[in-house]
Amino acid sequence: MKTSKWMDLRTRFRHILFAIVGLIILVIIATSGFMVLENIGLFDAFYLTIISLMTVGYGDIVPETDAGRSFALILIPLGVAVVTYAMGAVASYFIEHQLSVKVWNKRMEHTIKHLEGHIVVCGLGRVGRQVFEQLKEENVQVVYIHDSEEEMVESLPEGTLRIVGSPLNDGVLKEANVKKARGIIATLPSDSDNVFITIKAKALNEKIEVVARVENDGSEEVLLRAGASRVVNPSTIGGRELVSSVLRPEGTDLVNLLIHTKEKEQSLEEVTLQDACTFVGKTLKEAAIRSEMGITVLAIRRGEKLISNPSADEKLQKQDILIIYGEKEVSETFKKKCQG
Repeated sequence: MKTSKWMDLRTRFRHILFAIVGLIILVIIATSGFMVLENIGLFDAFYLTIISLMTVGYGDIVPETDAGRSFALILIPLGVAVVTYAMGAVASYFIEHQLSVKVWNKRMEHTIKHLEGHIVVCGLGRVGRQVFEQLKEENVQVVYIHDSEEEMVESLPEGTLRIVGSPLNDGVLKEANVKKARGIIATLPSDSDNVFITIKAKALNEKIEVVARVENDGSEEVLLRAGASRVVNPSTIGGRELVSSVLRPEGTDLVNLLIHTKEKEQSLEEVTLQDACTFVGKTLKEAAIRSEMGITVLAIRRGEKLISNPSADEKLQKQDILIIYGEKEVSETFKKKCQG
């Protein structure tokens, strides 16, 4: 979602800045004028300037010369105008800021309420921020849930769909429209919290894909039994990559390039062959996926079986999940063909 124009307050902030600068210049000019025209010291001239601008008029210090009175006649209405403008600009800034936030929140709530097929991310800690960095490169709508508004403002750009609250709260998950979500990513540092989120998410949406972070090896099985589709241990993955980077550096670089590349021309995707897909019943050679479309089929997931580097004679079946690599635009076209 694009940044809301309601949240852009830079123009009103400039009004405040101009008013403050104008007021400072006016005070300097008036103080200097009273010092020259009334032949008084700096402090007395500054004091006379302030009470004149604020229209207080204590009467303890007043212009005594005709030139000083004439100068005051010009200064007072000009000062009232500048001070009034400055106070109005400041009040307007804070009032409209509060109003804009409320309007944006209402629009965001309405948008989230009508989302379908989105992803919900629970937590914006160290792992959650990395999830954000990866998801912002993808063409998918995401709702972020975190219990700290300050950390959200710091981590997420304006316009990002977000909910301030605990993802452990059933009402917050409902507000994130988990019922219609495609998937949920639980990134909290506590395994028990991620188990709780998994159970709650599955209760709201049985078909939702749940990917959960885990820190302790013993918690992996618990999360899978709770309904998590995938369980990821950041420490385990980090350890594997460190070893692979030493023993197989070129291979590790290639895998990272395939998975984590930010180049939009190439992408690693997965697509399910629907019943009406014209490729069903054909071999990879007959489907001419590589020769005609330039797409490489890296693997085929068929039920519980994973066929890596499938041969040209491999016959495609209904509900096969193809892991493909190729140009992004061509991959999107291929996905549409697989839908039939």
